[in-house]
Parts: sequence; C-alpha cells; structure tokens
Amino acid sequence: MTISEQMLSRPGRAVVLLCAAQALFWTLAPALTHSAPPLDVVEMLVWGREGVVATFKHPNLPGLLLEAVRLVSGGALWPAYALAQACVAASFLAVYLLGRDLLGPGRALAGTLLLTGVFYYSWPTPEMNHNLVQMPLWAWTCLALWRSAQGGRLAWWLLLGAFAGLSLWAKYSSGLLLAAAGAWMLADAQARAQLARIGPWAALAVFALVAAPQAAFLVETDFLPFDYALARAGSGRAGGPLSFLLTQIADHAVFLLMALAAGLFGRGAFRSSPEEARARRFLIVMGLLPALLAALMAALIGMGLKDMWGMPMFNLSGLLLLALLPGRFEGRRLSRITAMAACLLILVPTAYAASVVLRAERSDKPSRVVWPQEEIAARLLRAYKNETGAMPQIVAGPVWEAGLVALAAPGMPSVSIDGDERKAPWVSEQDIVRKGALVVWRTGSKPAPGLVSLTAGRVTREEIFRWSASAAARPIRITWTAVPPRAR
Repeated sequence: MTISEQMLSRPGRAVVLLCAAQALFWTLAPALTHSAPPLDVVEMLVWGREGVVATFKHPNLPGLLLEAVRLVSGGALWPAYALAQACVAASFLAVYLLGRDLLGPGRALAGTLLLTGVFYYSWPTPEMNHNLVQMPLWAWTCLALWRSAQGGRLAWWLLLGAFAGLSLWAKYSSGLLLAAAGAWMLADAQARAQLARIGPWAALAVFALVAAPQAAFLVETDFLPFDYALARAGSGRAGGPLSFLLTQIADHAVFLLMALAAGLFGRGAFRSSPEEARARRFLIVMGLLPALLAALMAALIGMGLKDMWGMPMFNLSGLLLLALLPGRFEGRRLSRITAMAACLLILVPTAYAASVVLRAERSDKPSRVVWPQEEIAARLLRAYKNETGAMPQIVAGPVWEAGLVALAAPGMPSVSIDGDERKAPWVSEQDIVRKGALVVWRTGSKPAPGLVSLTAGRVTREEIFRWSASAAARPIRITWTAVPPRAR
C-alpha cells in the first residue's frame, strides 16, 4: 500500500499527527527562545487574574483561559504557548470534520493540511490573543451550523448556540460570522425549513444565555470597547478596505503555491459535481462573507481595518479551494500536499526561533520577547521593598512594563493600567492610597496622565538592564517610583 493510499484509508490519523506536530514545534519555538511573553500574552494575563467578563478593549475569554492555565501550571510560561497551539489544533480538527461531511475524507484532509500555508496558522500563533481564540470557535460554529441544518440532533443545535455565544466572548467582531451564518440559513432552503422546528430556537436561547454577560457589560460601560475599536480603526496604522483584502490574499501566498505545486490547478480542475453545489455555497458564504462584510462596513463608515483582524476568517480556505477545484484531486496530489505541510511544520517554527535569536544578537533594539523579565521584576520589586518594607500589592504603569513586573511578583499584585480607572476598574484611587503602588514606565516615553498624577512630587529613579551581550545593544531603561501604603 502506497503512502497516499494509507493516508486516504486513515485520514483521521493524519489529522491527529498534524495537530501533534503543530502543537510540538510551535510550542517549542517560543518556549526555547523567549525570555518574556509577547505583549498580548502579558495583557491577557493582567486581565485574567482579575476575573472580569470584559475590559475597555475586548471580552476577556483569552485572559480567563490563560489564567486557568497559569494556575494549573504554577506560573510557568510555556503552557501559554501550548494553549495557543491547542486553539490551532482545535481549528484543524473542526475543519477536517466539516470537510469530511461536505467533501469526503480525502479532500477534507487535503483542505486541512493546506492551512499550514496560511500565514495565520504559523508565525503569529505564539501570541495568544483574541484573534487566535476566535479561530477554533469560528471553525466549530461552522461545523455545528452545517450539522444542525442537515436535520441533526438537538444536541448540535445546542452546541451551535454555545459556540456562537462563546465566539462573542473571544471578540465582538465574531458578529460578522454570525451574520454570515444567518444569511446562509435564510438563503438555503433545507436550513430555512429547520426554522419550523425547535432546534434553531433552542440554539438561539443558548446563545442568548451565553452572550448575556457580554451584552450586560456593553450596556453598563456605554459600549466602551467599541470606542476603542473605532479609535484603532481610525489610527494611521489601520489600512483601508482594499488594503485589508489584498493583505488577506498575500497571507495565502504559500497556501496557493502549495496548491499549485501539488497540481490542483490545470485542465479539468473546475470539473465539479452537482451533488456538491450546496456544500460549495456553504463554504463560499461562511469562508468569504465575513471578510467581505468587514470591508464593506469599513468602506461605508470610512474606518480602517487592521490586517490581523482577518486571522479567524479563513479556516475554510482549504476546503473552499478543494470544493472549487475538485477535478484534479487524487492520492498523488494528497501526498505532495502532505510532504509540503510536513516541511512547513518543521522549517517555519525553526525560522521563527532563529529570527528571535539572531535579532537578539544583532539588533540594537530588543523585541519584547527578549526582555529580561526575571531580572527586571526582581530588581524593581527589591527596590520597592527596600523603600516601603513590603512587596507591592499594585503595580501601576503601561500594561507591558507593569505587567512584566506584576506577573513575576509574589502575591499576584493587580496592575493599574496607566493609572486609569477606565482601563483598570479593579484598582481605584482609594486602593492606591490605602495599599500603595510601584509605578513604572520606560524611560524616555511620556507617562500617561494618571501616572503623572501618581508620581507628582515624588522622587523617581532609573534602573538599567542589559538584554544582549552585543556592544551595539542599547540597554533598557525603566523609570520607577514608590507610592508607599498609607500608615495604619
């Protein structure tokens, strides 16, 4: 039996190997080279320890997941990278199961393997954040939607409601996926017929129950996260709708090269089966409509779009390609796709790790993941204790600098982000007066107004940290001051 025949006979085993390889190599690459977590991981952990439903930026599911992993692992850093890869692996699994329903196991496997060529499944994945957590929830929502609309059991409708609701706990832009799902259900005759049964309404009830805390938060805060999103979209670093769509195509460059090298393009490629027309329509709507809706909305209201907002939108790219180009797929093509996916799973994380190491050796400016977190935290905490006689219960400052210190400190101190109660409502001005605070920010940067107020009239000091043995490397300079706790 040839390799291609073995894979076609046991595609599920190949998917398990894909998930294991993704988890292993993309956990090791950052775990072996990072001396500090990425910015988003620091931010998620700062939010997660407070147990809040949402923040001024986003809903807080990623933070809550990271905090749970931190508690289980005893504070080690590498499980954060493993959790991120669990999200990717869960996406692979859902895509394969959906593809098996729509296109059969062979093309389902090929469509899943092709995702290794999509940028979003590789280089950005060490940074656990809202976009990454959306990926599996979007994929499982699509699977549950298809199986439910096929006249499936009530359990699939309930799962659909749960996944759809949880997607809003990951990021509110998941509403784009839900809009696409609603459009497909209304346009598809078989799905529309299900509206006369209890399933869709049970799904809606579960969705409302799961999403209710997020709705309550938005109402209570006067939709504060949308102000943040609009500010980000209006910043100079957010491109226009056309730029967003072109970037998404560029992020599929390796994906398309894999399909070309495998021989999926060519004469007869578009020969499709009429029996798969409904599956193709589903993949087109769910795989393309969210990105198109985002671009259309941005164009209508004149806002920009960050390229990385497209991260969860392309789980179905591989399946869609195989649905549109089924004519040349066969075992030999699958073997080529498998070989290319295996190479990418080894070479790209290796290149990632090498880039971290080489940049640390040659650059004069450190990337965040090579900051010496342990030394920074130890020295600043010791300085605060020497001045006040106790470890800080609050660390105030920008989320990056303050988070690095607080996450390595005993007693799980809270972080007052920029000394601003809107950004960190879990720390009030009275809390800082009563408990004191270690205030930090990077020397040379302009401190936020809340930090200026906290440090007014106080002596500030500077600590200098070396992060590289290179003579060209500029040291990291942190300004700090101690706000002592009120005397009992």
